[in-house]
Amino acid sequence: QERLNWIDIVVVLASIVQWALENNASLNPTVLRLLRVGRLVRGLRFLKINKVQQSLHILLKCMGASLSTLFWSLAVLTLVQCILAMILIQVTQGYVVNLNHPAEERHALYRYYGTFTRAFITMFEIHMANWAPPTRIIVETVGEVYGAVVVLYRCVMGFALMNVIGAVFVQQTMSVAQNDNDIMILKMQKEVDSYNTKLRALFKALDKDGNGVLGRDEFESMSKDNDLKLWMQALDMSPDDLAELFDLLDTGDGFISADEFLMGATRVKGTARNIDVAQLLVMVGRLERMLGDIHKAETSAGKLGQV
Repeated sequence: QERLNWIDIVVVLASIVQWALENNASLNPTVLRLLRVGRLVRGLRFLKINKVQQSLHILLKCMGASLSTLFWSLAVLTLVQCILAMILIQVTQGYVVNLNHPAEERHALYRYYGTFTRAFITMFEIHMANWAPPTRIIVETVGEVYGAVVVLYRCVMGFALMNVIGAVFVQQTMSVAQNDNDIMILKMQKEVDSYNTKLRALFKALDKDGNGVLGRDEFESMSKDNDLKLWMQALDMSPDDLAELFDLLDTGDGFISADEFLMGATRVKGTARNIDVAQLLVMVGRLERMLGDIHKAETSAGKLGQV
């Protein structure tokens, strides 16, 4: 957050510089127009929005984790393109140097495959851009067989290899999203916020009179409304015994407020957890010890009375 405060400092300094230079009549107008581009820095203020920070954090994490994959993907792709570029240079060289062929076609073929640099760039053009012109010139000059080979290369490399590389990037991104602590915390927070929003919507639907609390009659009205029961089941809450559920959510005043509903619904959500069962066993153990102590005290008191 402190680093983002520098954005405001840069914006203020840019505005001061712009104001000072606008009052300078001797300044070149072109330079002044270029300095006005500094106003775009104000757009960086959106980075201070919390949701934008979270999304940007996830994006930067995934990009950082994918750097090694990106490097090796580019290395493999560049190696394949270099090999095929050298092969196409050898294939087209005979046609280019043969003066008996039309000069226009030779020049066109040279523009695509005349040197290693031209052929290397052409291979990337075939692979990622408009592959038809480089392929067409080979068909019309060297032969249709070599044109078919280029089309086959485009299909294999363009679909198979790129899809594999894309799948590796997706797998790497998912691995980062699943194992990074910050991303897991953000994900859990979003899930909690989404669940609370749905609970508030359910509470508002149950609150018929709009007084901000639920009475027992309003709460048990769900038994007559199948839509509300399905809504409750979708939130992982059982609507089978509404009376007992109301007693669990109620803190003793006979009404359920919105905060009580959110807190209680989160606790009774889903099936019993291990920690819930463990707490119940501890409480039962404490009650057993208390009853045992009471029984011993009564027995001792009875013996003293007999004496």
